[in-house]
Amino acid sequence: MNSRNHKYALLLVAAVAITAAGAMSQAFAQNVNDGMDGYVVGTSGIYTGNSNECWYDDGEGNMLPCKIDTGDTAWILTATSLVLIMTPGVGFFYGGLARSKNVVNVLGMTIIVMGLISVQWVLWGYSLAFGPIDSDANMFMGSLQYAGFNQVSHYAPLGEAGPCADTWSAAYQMNAMVEGDVCSQGWPGTVPHQLFAMFQATFAIITPALIIGGLIDRIKFSALIIFILLWATFVYDPVAHWVWGGGYIGGGALDLNPDLSPSFALDFAGGTVVHITSGFSALAGALVLGRRL
Repeated sequence: MNSRNHKYALLLVAAVAITAAGAMSQAFAQNVNDGMDGYVVGTSGIYTGNSNECWYDDGEGNMLPCKIDTGDTAWILTATSLVLIMTPGVGFFYGGLARSKNVVNVLGMTIIVMGLISVQWVLWGYSLAFGPIDSDANMFMGSLQYAGFNQVSHYAPLGEAGPCADTWSAAYQMNAMVEGDVCSQGWPGTVPHQLFAMFQATFAIITPALIIGGLIDRIKFSALIIFILLWATFVYDPVAHWVWGGGYIGGGALDLNPDLSPSFALDFAGGTVVHITSGFSALAGALVLGRRL
């Protein structure tokens, strides 16, 4: 990378640090709306009144947070780290396929994508992909309720409170949940909301990085930055919302055959959200931009 590209990289690193600090302070801020402040008996939490957190009344006037499972949290932390490591791995892979003069440029593109999408995801990307569905319009794209990680806290995400034994997580555990524990029945109800957002961020990062393979020797570094921002906002985020965020495809709105259970999309490995979008985008980019220089 030349000196100008180094400046872009430093600016992005600074932006990531500032955005992350601001988002975390916002997410951890306790906002009590109904006067039920103070520490709750038997928990380490404070009732925040956040409508996007899972809390329940224990019958004695105490609002308690739904259970966070340590095993699930540890595994999602591990999975988040592994997926994040895949992105520089893609850079080395593409660098090995490119001409030697382009190796550093390819690695720089990959690292820039990591920083750029990290900022975009915190500011508005996560909200567009996984924001609450308040109207029919939100079936296409999420609301901006989570913009800047507003209301994305370290408690369990919103979901109907119920027995932990009835959650999807309990079916995969060797030991049954403790009887009487209450968990969010929504997915992923047993891990912190912030962790879920970070796990999804790693997929938002690696997907545009996959497109770089079709753009090597075809696009300027500055143009790539603009393209990635626009692509993530208008392609990845809506498709992620359709499939994983409860939108048209994965939320049952396109359930064409109700006799099947279910007949709508279940994308467990990102074949739709990640690979179809990045693959066709790389192909389109190569066709539009033409031969490599």
